[in-house]
Amino acid sequence: MKLVIKAYWKNSQELLFQDIGKILTIVLLIVGATLSWIGYDEYRQVQESEYRLLEAHARNADVQVATALSDIEYMLGEIAQEWLKSRPLERKAFVTVLERHKKEIPELGTLFTINTQGHISHSTDPTIVGRDISQESYFANHLNAEQSPKMFMSRPDKNLLGIPTIIFSLPIIDINHRFLGVVGITIGFNFFPKVLQAINPDDSASMSVIFNRDGDLMYRRENPEKFFGNNITQVSTVLHEHRDAGTQVTRHIAPSAHNGKTRLFLIREVGDTGIGLILSRQLDEVFAKWRRNVVIYALIFLFISVVVILLVIFVARSRHEQREREIELATNREQLQKIKQQQMLSQERQRLMQDMHDGLGSSLTSALRVIECGKVDEADIMQILKSCIDDLKLAIDSMEPVDADLLLLLATLRFRLAPRLESTGIILHWEIVNVPALNWLDPRNALHILRILQEAFTNIIKHTRTTEIRVITGVEDDWVVVIIIDNGQGFSVEHALKNGGKGLSNQMRRAEAIGATIHWESNDLGTRLTLRLRVAGATYETHKNSTL
Repeated sequence: MKLVIKAYWKNSQELLFQDIGKILTIVLLIVGATLSWIGYDEYRQVQESEYRLLEAHARNADVQVATALSDIEYMLGEIAQEWLKSRPLERKAFVTVLERHKKEIPELGTLFTINTQGHISHSTDPTIVGRDISQESYFANHLNAEQSPKMFMSRPDKNLLGIPTIIFSLPIIDINHRFLGVVGITIGFNFFPKVLQAINPDDSASMSVIFNRDGDLMYRRENPEKFFGNNITQVSTVLHEHRDAGTQVTRHIAPSAHNGKTRLFLIREVGDTGIGLILSRQLDEVFAKWRRNVVIYALIFLFISVVVILLVIFVARSRHEQREREIELATNREQLQKIKQQQMLSQERQRLMQDMHDGLGSSLTSALRVIECGKVDEADIMQILKSCIDDLKLAIDSMEPVDADLLLLLATLRFRLAPRLESTGIILHWEIVNVPALNWLDPRNALHILRILQEAFTNIIKHTRTTEIRVITGVEDDWVVVIIIDNGQGFSVEHALKNGGKGLSNQMRRAEAIGATIHWESNDLGTRLTLRLRVAGATYETHKNSTL
């Protein structure tokens, strides 16, 4: 038994720890996957939100830059119209025109006009009057007669004034569409910082850049004067990717050409002006809050892991204690079962000994006394011995399991009595019908029933001179009824009970022991014995101490 319990406990432990491992793995996988998905989703949301913010800044900058360029073009158009009306303008009037427009755009530099030969004819800076600039782009670009009049923006250079400037120029065309010259204005690096001042993000991680179609920097948020005019075509990977994409707006994640740190880039073309915007944010700053959340999620995962482990340990310990209690209970139950079996065996031995003492022993003792007195012949001795043998067989039959089946018990009795009845010439009529099971019908109670019925048959054979016996079964309410009827000479039941007949008295005591009732009816036509057995009323437990 100990080996069986040990093996059972070992297998239970293995199954238990397998279950614990599965539960732990599943829970942690679910929690880890959930937190990972939340972290990834927040990463995408932060990135998308940052790009949307950059796009909002870029659209605002687009409007600001486009408006500023439109103002310059409008100003140049007005100067061209005034030049057509009162050409050539006197220098003083020329300066007056510039000063008037400077009130709106303080960043305006030198104003000048160029004649059809490419020489500067008028200028607010007298040092450049007469200079030949016929080869410069801001003049040569307007010589294409097929091209509609349009403001041109030059690359930042210092050929004209000795300092890096951007020159905006517009052709002067009369009403006959004749080219009469060019009007131009210089603007330094400080123009675009003022344009973008309202839209620049406040944090240090943001960067704003304006570039032209050639990749020249016209504005950079950090040190705009230092980087003014620098070309980024060869160093900016994101600019190459943007141009390869061929769309107005592109998004990028790449290292910065300035310090190598990874940034989010958004590049946007400002209409058809040839100007582009680059807005960017340092990735570490963008995802600083997200990283804090990831750390929090990691701590949550760690906390849940610890809780799950502790919970599993607690469950394992509880199950371990429960297994120990179950094993202890099983051991106690087994020991109790053994004790009960020993008690049952002891009671059964005592019952058999008592029954054999009262039945077989009494018959043998009576036979011995008769033989000692010499008052019996050989036939009587044989009858006594047959009775003893029947008594012994009946005791043995009572030990056979009948599974609460009264009919099976009656069939056993019929098998034992049939030869004896045939030898005496008595005809047995067996009128048996199905009856309910008697759940209290154990070997002890079965022996009581067999003794009652055996006594009835014995009395019939010895005293009634019957020729026929009928055995009938039936059901009356909560009772199973067994009836034995003979056609022999009757007897006085009252007289037999009053004079202390042992047969009837024993039958009554045995019926009382199993909670049954027994009744006799007898006359000159025969005797009727009725035994009523309660279906579920009387049990062996109620009378287990009886010793008949």
